[in-house]
Amino acid sequence: MTADFSLPDEVVELRAAVERFARDQLAPRAREAEADGRWPGAVLEALDRFELSSLDLPAGLGGAGGGCLAKVVVLETLAAADAGGLPAADQPGPTAGALSSCPARPSATIVAEAALARRSASTLVVRATDEPEVPPVVEWAPSWPPLGWVWESCGDRLRLFGPGSGIDTGPQALAFGASGTATAALSGWPLAGTWTLPSGGGLAVRGRARLWAAAVTLGIAQAAFDATVTYTTERVVFGRPVAHHQGNAFELAASAAGLHGARLLVHDAARRFDAWGATAPEPPVDAGFWATEAFLETTETAGRVTDLGIQLLGGHGFLLDHLAEKRFREARMLGLLFGGRARAEDDLAGALMAVGGW
Repeated sequence: MTADFSLPDEVVELRAAVERFARDQLAPRAREAEADGRWPGAVLEALDRFELSSLDLPAGLGGAGGGCLAKVVVLETLAAADAGGLPAADQPGPTAGALSSCPARPSATIVAEAALARRSASTLVVRATDEPEVPPVVEWAPSWPPLGWVWESCGDRLRLFGPGSGIDTGPQALAFGASGTATAALSGWPLAGTWTLPSGGGLAVRGRARLWAAAVTLGIAQAAFDATVTYTTERVVFGRPVAHHQGNAFELAASAAGLHGARLLVHDAARRFDAWGATAPEPPVDAGFWATEAFLETTETAGRVTDLGIQLLGGHGFLLDHLAEKRFREARMLGLLFGGRARAEDDLAGALMAVGGW
């Protein structure tokens, strides 16, 4: 039996179109967008034509119904050029799983419509312990469009807060400057709803958000790797290109293998979510599990790859002339989202103990 990891023709065509756009419109202006705190309006209009925000949402929520696989490929491709504006531009983005899983369709529709129109952003808070009397603290969210809704996931419980106003915004984060990302303390936000999802539903919600982060991380890491290879094959030290020194060559080869493996995990998890949406009425426990695995593997790989880029560029790696330090910051920050590594490992351990091996 032969395993087929190829992408569908329509996804390949979409990736090629997005790659041309990202190369021409995003990559040359990455630093400018970071300084401005947002992507230009023309970029957002182009992304709307690609149906970026609606691509993985079902038609019932105003989505294009293109599926998770198409979405992660688009995210990966855009992030390779510039990931800085993605958290703001792609709304509802990481909360698509919460929207799709919410039993109250009217509430989900309101949040989805506001996000797709970029009237208000939403984010997901992952909690380790169930404390319904304590409002969530948003550690990270885009500052545009204004944050209006907060989903909270703990076990198989899902809560929605909003619509909110009067956000006390904390210091700006050190990454994703083109989204103006910042911390935010919720003060007096109303509780819009609390729902208990079917067994495994919470892992599906969190896994979908982690899959978003994994896809963006993968694009960042691939760009870092490509830039490192280009630099180290041109830069000559002690009579040979930097990449041709044995230790460096081994590190680059290991990075290439790690990226390939992470990409297979990300695409496989996306296919599992798509299969669930097409055939299965129950939450995709295995999809949430493997999306969480993909998140851990990708963030670990990206950490090694972006760090290697800085090390092999030497002093240049810390300069704004190169994007190495920007990619390092972004990859590290993505690994802290949605409960970070600790909550992801808790979810994996809980799933394994409850269900057995995967």
